[in-house]
Amino acid sequence: LPGVSLEPASERIYPRGLLAAHVLGRVGGQGGTAGVELGMDEALRGRDALSPAYFAAGKKLLVDGVPDPGVARGDTVMLTIDSAIQAMVEEEINTLVQHWNPAGASIIVLDPSNGEILALANRPTFDPNHPVAHADQTTNLAVQAAYEPGSTLKAITVAAALEQGVIREHETLYCEKGRWQYTPRNVIHDAHPAEWLTIAEILAASSNICTTKIADRLGKATLHRFVEKFHFGERPDIELPGATPGLLAPPEKWSDIQAANISFGQGMSASPLQVTSAFAAIANEGLYHKPTIVRAVVDADGEPVARTRPPGERVVRASTARTVLRMLENVVHSKLGTGKNATVEGYRVAGKTSTAQKSGKKGYDDSQWYSSFLGALPARAPRVVIMVSVDSPEGAHYGNDVAAPSFSRLAGPIMVHLGVPRDDGTAPPPPRPVTLASDDPKLELGFIPELDVEPDLPGHRHRPAVTVTTGLPDFTGLTLAQALDLAHDAKLELRATGTGIAVLQDRQPGPAESGSVV
Repeated sequence: LPGVSLEPASERIYPRGLLAAHVLGRVGGQGGTAGVELGMDEALRGRDALSPAYFAAGKKLLVDGVPDPGVARGDTVMLTIDSAIQAMVEEEINTLVQHWNPAGASIIVLDPSNGEILALANRPTFDPNHPVAHADQTTNLAVQAAYEPGSTLKAITVAAALEQGVIREHETLYCEKGRWQYTPRNVIHDAHPAEWLTIAEILAASSNICTTKIADRLGKATLHRFVEKFHFGERPDIELPGATPGLLAPPEKWSDIQAANISFGQGMSASPLQVTSAFAAIANEGLYHKPTIVRAVVDADGEPVARTRPPGERVVRASTARTVLRMLENVVHSKLGTGKNATVEGYRVAGKTSTAQKSGKKGYDDSQWYSSFLGALPARAPRVVIMVSVDSPEGAHYGNDVAAPSFSRLAGPIMVHLGVPRDDGTAPPPPRPVTLASDDPKLELGFIPELDVEPDLPGHRHRPAVTVTTGLPDFTGLTLAQALDLAHDAKLELRATGTGIAVLQDRQPGPAESGSVV
């Protein structure tokens, strides 16, 4: 038609839909609007650039030149996310939401040795390929929302007291049979009344009363200093937008009851990410690593872009951290423990439950709770820290009932995926068979058939074809068609479920008899 023309336009596609939606974010007309797309927008977008265009005779074709994609192309950002663990987390958080119908929920899996986030998911969520119905769908609750951390902070209080030498590991404190008139106007209660408890038992039973007695020995200024050392009250320097600093008032503004509240995680606020990172410092022998979602950045030529990562920061002595971690095993594995539902077959878990009342206009609301479980495993040499947090669940509210079962269901498969030996030294059980996406076109999570092929990184190619003569090959990362071809070349029969990209296989690569079914 006269006056009508067609122009090519680019569009960002997210092949995996909801998978890691809050991590990836989305792109709008002016660039990134959420997630890494916004947090790393400057690196990803590149810069506008024009190259002059000439006739062969040397005369200019255009005054302003033409777009130069080689110059304008942005960098490639490589994430720390493990797609297999992320898929497990997405599946589990759906199960959690279906069971407890909460106002919101988050799960974080973090490597305590370096602060790398291996998985992060929230509900509500969104599909970055489509418009959102409600703005709160794009809120990254794990990073942007602030809640009272509750009893998870007791581990910080005990670590500070051990570090300062105001308590001894094996001493006992009197827990007032569950009710203590702390000030003339304030009574502190325990959900599980007790008399004399050791420090480890205080953590296991989650005693507010005895935690307050420990905090009194520290004093307000020292307690505040250690809470700050674990990076509460400051905005995490992470590559995701909108991270909340939480709230931590200066100690000179604390009343006696406010200081008591802080010691067991009330009267302050923090994001699930802040709490997870602080706990990871205890799991990492007292070294704090700032959380990160970006493993590397490479330019258009495949060359690494220099990025500075601060070294680990010591917040308590290694011996202190090991002692606290050993005590936290009692939360899951002792008779008094409030986190028994977090057990994982073959592995000791060091963790802490939290059941925090939410505050309203007239004080704390008995009907609104923030429930969580935070744990590290294997307890004696943690590979991961997992945080499960649930806002206003229906039907129950204790962290052991609501959050700990999700931790338990997740942690085992994650240990298998990472190949972490059991505590007795034996190998973990084999992973599930090659796990691929369902053929259901309505699938919201997982891997999309045929479309879900990772693009080449700049300066790299897909892994070369493998000539197999004998043995069981590594199928992970291959499409179903590639895996079947590779199995045929190896004279093996591959029985896979679903289609898409292989994430796990039930036998590790190695020797295999010709004709075997794998």
